[in-house]
Amino acid sequence: MGENERVILIRGSAFEREVRATKEIRALTREGYLVTFMWWDRGKKINRSEQQEAGNFFKQIILRFRAPWGGKVFLFLPIWWCFVFFQLMVNKWDVAHAIQINSIPPAIIAGKLKRKPVVYEMLDVYEDNMALPKMVRDVLLKIDRLFMRLASGMVLADDGENEEVGGIPNHRVVTVYDSPPDSLQDAGISHRRGDTFNMFFAGLLSREKLLNLDKIVAAIKDIEKAKLIIAGYGDLVREIEEYCREMPEKVRFIGEISHAEVLQRSIEADLLFVLRSPVQRINKYICGTKLLEAMMCGKPILVNKGTSTANKVREENCGLIVDANNIDEIKSALIRLRDNPELCRELGVNARKAYERRYGWEIQEKRLLNLYQELVGGHGNERLPLTDRISP
Repeated sequence: MGENERVILIRGSAFEREVRATKEIRALTREGYLVTFMWWDRGKKINRSEQQEAGNFFKQIILRFRAPWGGKVFLFLPIWWCFVFFQLMVNKWDVAHAIQINSIPPAIIAGKLKRKPVVYEMLDVYEDNMALPKMVRDVLLKIDRLFMRLASGMVLADDGENEEVGGIPNHRVVTVYDSPPDSLQDAGISHRRGDTFNMFFAGLLSREKLLNLDKIVAAIKDIEKAKLIIAGYGDLVREIEEYCREMPEKVRFIGEISHAEVLQRSIEADLLFVLRSPVQRINKYICGTKLLEAMMCGKPILVNKGTSTANKVREENCGLIVDANNIDEIKSALIRLRDNPELCRELGVNARKAYERRYGWEIQEKRLLNLYQELVGGHGNERLPLTDRISP
């Protein structure tokens, strides 16, 4: 158990959107760890908050310093690093848990000075979030791999990250998929109500993510009894609002909503989809949360070929795979699902089985807690092997 062991979880972004971090905080506090969450308030107003999901059993350390989002934040990282390093040196802790490379450098230094373990959680390969020349990416990746080697343990968001970086140079690695907690236990899997075939998508509506939302909008234009609901925030909002004006009976935008509402609407939908392009490396190697939400909700999912998501859909037979650049292929897949409720039900059941067998959050949090047990010791928790352990 983590009785009285002190953990500082570090994330260089706003807590209001930290769905994954709140789940990790809850898992750690339930196990007896005393958690402090250190985060960066950059001053941008956010319309919703996930903090209540983590409970009230943790402390917060906040850097309130205005800074931009995106690539321009690099100019402000030294301020964040100095803040993190100072806080780690003046506060008592047993484990520092840094999320993403923009928080790991000061944590590694403080950990070496204090001789304390440091966990490096890599949600995605930061270097692949940007279109960088190969030489620049290779240099940055070498620096990143140095921090991977120096960390006491690594947490990955997908097994595919190992291949993406050419092997994780750390002997203590565990994959923790960003699955939602099981909220379907009481509700059960719902099936289509009425004649309308409802599709739902929620998330960061960023042009840089190469979501191909325009392709699915084009595909449903001539499909009868099909409706698309989109939720989220980002630089694609104006474009989506234009789709709503052009096809008000087909497309509806509901803005940014809480994660709890995302899951509820996913449960009520007939189909979820994520058509991210594999041209972006993080799409090729990391499945993301949409598939995991579909699995929890027992829903079929439509995905783009050449992605980590497609690999898992093929393995679990829980959705259909299309070429997102082929609108006719998307249209055919949607019509096939619309006209075949039994196929939707079969794919949804397979998705739910995959969640219960391998991808459920209870399984993921046990992996996280077992990693902590290896780092700080302890007994009493049912141990799972660090499955998907990756050799350097």
